[in-house]
Amino acid sequence: MITLGINYSQMHDSSACIVRDGELLFAVAEERLSRVKHDARFPHNAIQACVDFACVKANQLDEVCFGWQKPGATFRHDAMCYASGKMPATYANGLNSSLHFLSMWHQGGGAKRFEQYFGKTKARMRFVNHHLAHALSAYAYSGFDESGVVVMDGRGAWEATSIWHGRNGRIEHVLTIPFPDSVGFFYSEFTEYLGFHRNSDEWKVMGLAPYGKPGVDLQAFIEAEAEPYRVHAKKLITTNGSSPFAEMTRLLGPARVPESEIEERHKDVAYAVQDACEIAMMSVVRMAIEKTRSKNICLAGGVALNSKANGKILASGLVEKFFVQPAASDDGVALGAALAPYLDNGGKLPNKAMRHGYFGPSFDDQAIENALRTYKLPYTRLPDPAVTAAELLSRG
Repeated sequence: MITLGINYSQMHDSSACIVRDGELLFAVAEERLSRVKHDARFPHNAIQACVDFACVKANQLDEVCFGWQKPGATFRHDAMCYASGKMPATYANGLNSSLHFLSMWHQGGGAKRFEQYFGKTKARMRFVNHHLAHALSAYAYSGFDESGVVVMDGRGAWEATSIWHGRNGRIEHVLTIPFPDSVGFFYSEFTEYLGFHRNSDEWKVMGLAPYGKPGVDLQAFIEAEAEPYRVHAKKLITTNGSSPFAEMTRLLGPARVPESEIEERHKDVAYAVQDACEIAMMSVVRMAIEKTRSKNICLAGGVALNSKANGKILASGLVEKFFVQPAASDDGVALGAALAPYLDNGGKLPNKAMRHGYFGPSFDDQAIENALRTYKLPYTRLPDPAVTAAELLSRG
């Protein structure tokens, strides 16, 4: 069986991978080929690279698996959030949700776009629950026979955090905390408040945090120590007309202007944001251990890219074996979606430990030289680059 996994949601990090008989052959994010950071467009370059590497044609695929639910699931959840008051029912919010739904519906969730690029195929088009795809991307590449699986991200179709139980090659859903009660959303809004780009520069907040000190109270925005955590999303919303970050500004002072000097108070806010994230993640991991009765833990979802929080979890003594999917963000759902067919009819996942993350394209000397010439970069051919590099390092 040959399955193609795809992440495509028009939000960020489009990607594709190809799996043959349970073995991951090739995987690449669209940005690596298009050179557009966090490229959200349909990943036709990544898909082409996958089928080229596997030496197959698109019409030879058995399944094309998208790591998102069918169009409409996200729109329905947004509408429920607006109706219940969990999210502001503004014209802009309603318009954005509607336009996103109509665009994805017109594209058949990506299925029609696939046929536009690659023609008709006998492959079944499968739409996999977003958090299930994340969970599969962690458990099925961990090598663990049994494990609790925690998925934490900004949002799926309706999910923010979920817990799963992987056991004997199967995976069972334990619980879901719905969006907008989301640690990822909390972190991304403060990323923007601190003058960086949300859904891109969260690592800068994590890096800034150690330069701050305790003392900033974020209880108005997140109750990190609650079990489970609680995020007060309405106070984080930035679409308040001409007053973005209104509640943050009222309680914490003006938002930082991008590229301006980073003040001490910005460092202190970053410290508090990171601390709250670590506490919330630890709480969810404890819950996963309690509910699955397994001290092996797998992590996926964009929040799982927070390496400092991961380090605290590992050092806590709570877990025995610990696996974080290297492609924890949305690009990694392609890896999980491609394995979903193996669960059909009571089947089992081909659980193999992921020993490296080098599943993308490689480039020979000729390709590298062509690129250097194209961009008019000076270069030298060396008999042994390692020796030359060592000599340069030794000279400082």
